[in-house]
Amino acid sequence: MDYNTDEKGRRRRPLKNVKWVAQYLGVTRNTVHQWVMEGHIPYINLGTKGGRRIIRFDPDVIEAWLYDRTFTPGKGDKKDKGE
Repeated sequence: MDYNTDEKGRRRRPLKNVKWVAQYLGVTRNTVHQWVMEGHIPYINLGTKGGRRIIRFDPDVIEAWLYDRTFTPGKGDKKDKGE
C-alpha cells in the first residue's frame, strides 16, 4: 500500500490546507475559516499548536461536498415536478 491508497485500495491524496481550499473554491482564506467555524465545510481537526487549531481538508471529501451542492435547474427541484 502506498500513500495514494488506503487499506481498501481506494485512492487517497495528501491532505490540503486552508490556502489550497480557498484557491480551489475561488474564495478567500477568511471565508474558508468562517465556513469551518459555522460548520458549513467538512474538515479534519488535527489538534492545536501554539494555541492555533490545525485543520486540514481531504480533497476527495471537498469534491464530494461541492458536488452535493451543485444545482442544475429543472433537475431534482420539487417545484418543477409539481410536488
